[in-house]
Amino acid sequence: MRFYNYIKRSEKGFTLVELLIVVIILAVLSGIAVPSYMALRNRARESAAENEMRNITTAIEMYIADNETTPSDLGDLSDYMQNVPNTDPWGGAYVLAGPGGGGYTLTSGGVDGDTTSTDDNIVFTDGQMTSDGAYPNTPEAPAEEEG
Repeated sequence: MRFYNYIKRSEKGFTLVELLIVVIILAVLSGIAVPSYMALRNRARESAAENEMRNITTAIEMYIADNETTPSDLGDLSDYMQNVPNTDPWGGAYVLAGPGGGGYTLTSGGVDGDTTSTDDNIVFTDGQMTSDGAYPNTPEAPAEEEG
């Protein structure tokens, strides 16, 4: 009996129940963290797409001022912008509609990459953002001054 008590006290380690509890806690934490990470990543990509599109529309406006017509495609902007992006951060193509006419529309398919749906598209029409994608751009409230 003395030998058994000695072995029992000298064994170190975790029981199966303790290991299962740790695994369950890790699974719950990852179940919370992964969707939050994905949403933040898509929000960052949308912000990057909006900024790229603002730069592209600035180049289009300069092209229109010089040539009195809209460019036929984004490749025509190489004199006005270095490294003109043809794809958005999700890998979808930027779509330039209305080339050669009076107005133009620049569209990104957004998170789902589908330019035919309107739920999350980012759209610039004649230099102005007319649709801001899946994550609305809400201006921050000005900080209140203490007085």
